[in-house]
Amino acid sequence: MDNSAAVRVGVVGSGYIAGVHSAAYRSVAGTYPESPRSVVLTAAVDVDVGRAEELQRAWGWQRVEQEWQAITRADDIDIVDVCVPNLFHAEVAIDALRHGKHVICEKPLAHDAQHAREMCRIADETDLLAQVCFYYRLWPAISWARGLLDTGSLGPLKHFRGWMLQDYAANPARDLGWRVRRAEAGAGALGDLGSHIIDVARYLCGDIVSVCAVTRSIVARQPETPGVDDLASMLVDFEGGAGGVLEASWGLPGHHCDLGFDLVCERGGFRFSWERSNELEVLEGDVHDPSNRHRRVLIGAGQSDVARFVSVPGQAMGYRDAFTIGVGRVMAAIGRGEEQVAPTFRDGLAAALVVDAAQASATDRAWVEVPREGTQT
Repeated sequence: MDNSAAVRVGVVGSGYIAGVHSAAYRSVAGTYPESPRSVVLTAAVDVDVGRAEELQRAWGWQRVEQEWQAITRADDIDIVDVCVPNLFHAEVAIDALRHGKHVICEKPLAHDAQHAREMCRIADETDLLAQVCFYYRLWPAISWARGLLDTGSLGPLKHFRGWMLQDYAANPARDLGWRVRRAEAGAGALGDLGSHIIDVARYLCGDIVSVCAVTRSIVARQPETPGVDDLASMLVDFEGGAGGVLEASWGLPGHHCDLGFDLVCERGGFRFSWERSNELEVLEGDVHDPSNRHRRVLIGAGQSDVARFVSVPGQAMGYRDAFTIGVGRVMAAIGRGEEQVAPTFRDGLAAALVVDAAQASATDRAWVEVPREGTQT
């Protein structure tokens, strides 16, 4: 593709996350010069036209629509960005793919594995890009950790402990809308936040092959929200034989955006917390020396994408930059004529299969095998 050609974007949904995506589109061309030089915010759609108009005024979308098909089937749209509730991801994304559009879809990929599987099938039938927004894995500290693991210098994985904990739903009076309606969301905190740490765990450790989970409702909501978890705890087995522990909650006071992990290998490991996202703790050397400790590594030169945002080690990057990285990879892939860009719909399906298995495990109070349909990327 000629990088001087315009890439025209349509966004379906106009809530908070659509604004974050809009900011990424506004900054991507300058940040990723190998991407198409003109990214056009062509159309925003929402059943609430007034809300779509607010997004339009804030970010300069050219027009507003009320029916999502006006974007998925439009002749002047190249990418459809799906920012609607989980229940609608599949039908919007599939219609967009069938009408020749690249797709960027918010997480989780779908409200259940069955619909995620169908999204993958349709995507596989095309030469279009289909990306799910598991952008934490693209964060420089985390992608650098993956690169160090790939060298083999730390030895085999021994254990992974990961969590995604927040407190935005800890207040029982807060209206969570569709997120606490099981039929629309598919799962509670397990799907909403757990999918993030599941993806990070897969990215660093390989596919999850079995899970033993417990889910709990710990917030006394009125009206009650049966079947919707506030807290999920999981034992997991990875394909290489190592084990791990994963936690997800949206109802733990004091945990604002606490995504983190402690990864232990035979000859070292990592510690990471999103609340200190511009650093990574690394353990190398003689791990049996009691004076050896994790050292703090600040994001900086040599780590993926950092030089595109900051020029001095320790200068901070922020949450929106993760979206610019994700969108930038899509735009660069379009410019190079590539047919796949991670995190792919397959990654989204793999996470959905773990969520479904965890729900089955929590119901049966037993270990459950995860179907092997997700492909590590």
